Amino acid sequence: MSSLNHAVSAKLSILSSGVRFHPDFLKSYGEDSTRIEKRRAYGTGDTIPIGVGVKIPQEIIISGKVMAPANHQSDSPWEVIGTASEAYLSRENERFAITFPSRPRCYDSKLSSGEDLKRVATIYGDSTIGLFSPGHCYYFNTDSECRFCSLGPARKSVSDHRMSIRPALASEAVGIAVALEPERFKRVLLNGGTLPDYDQGFQMHLEILREISRSHPGGTIERHLISMPPSDLSLLREFPSIANSLAMSLEIYDKNLFESICPGKARDYGRSRFIDAFKAAVDIIGRGNVYAGFVAGLEPAESLIEGMTFFAEMGVVPAVAVFHPDDGSKFSEMARPSIDFLRHIGLAQSALYKQFGFRPLIEGSGRNSLDTEAFLQGFSND
Repeated sequence: MSSLNHAVSAKLSILSSGVRFHPDFLKSYGEDSTRIEKRRAYGTGDTIPIGVGVKIPQEIIISGKVMAPANHQSDSPWEVIGTASEAYLSRENERFAITFPSRPRCYDSKLSSGEDLKRVATIYGDSTIGLFSPGHCYYFNTDSECRFCSLGPARKSVSDHRMSIRPALASEAVGIAVALEPERFKRVLLNGGTLPDYDQGFQMHLEILREISRSHPGGTIERHLISMPPSDLSLLREFPSIANSLAMSLEIYDKNLFESICPGKARDYGRSRFIDAFKAAVDIIGRGNVYAGFVAGLEPAESLIEGMTFFAEMGVVPAVAVFHPDDGSKFSEMARPSIDFLRHIGLAQSALYKQFGFRPLIEGSGRNSLDTEAFLQGFSND
């Protein structure tokens, strides 16, 4: 097994079981101002909260090769030990040297409004500037949110991010981050909750992307969007001129499971309209520039692979995140997928990436995803 395969196997294992942290490590990490702290723009991220005000890592870099999540689970067989500067991922007789992304210089910056920049932007996977707006999903209003989602609880209890970001603030934050560390940041990833008016929500995203594109022209930094599709698919026409790629998260391919696990999406937008939106997006944005988001561990492998193949043949890149039970979500006590399940999905995704020449949405940054590892053919049957 190659060193990449070995590191990927370790990532699959912690995706399947989470990690815990030795108290001595937490003390060292909390005292090290050079290491990034875990932030929660997208959800709570941990099965059991580790404690208010306790600094924990956001990502783990295994053997200098593979970006993995640091999702806390108190009964995990994997423990992070050592110090912030010399840490290891340890389980019984296995040990991997690990590192962590550095704390971005922009986190100490102020915007022209006087507001802390980190309320507007979060650094994801070391090389990606994340923007999340709006910070609320209306499905939570009617108890119809996706059952694995913890956005609502996170925004009420542990997140320090703005609920909405104006285009000028977003562009200013990106400009400061890139100016301070021009070699570090490769892309902007815009994401957000969902509004009842899908066209309004999509247009808000377009406004932010348009302003970032205007302020940072050419290929200086990539621009990617994860969004619900609009109802009016003609709104997609402007997209290629202001951004590089669009991801839309169906989450689950199986029709019945989609309806039960994502009741708001199924009720108010619907699976067939999603598929129509993907077809329109490929026509406008181009094959390989549109991504279908799935969550591995919510449906049988057979239906997930069927869905990945269906979209790949359409010219849509399958993007696979891995389910983790988050505190506050409806699925907070649901089991994580097994290592064998994830390896099976990863091998299928690798074959599709190779067959169709696909690339990951945010190469190298996907801590909870299998995409970069699929692109690098990092999965092994061993």
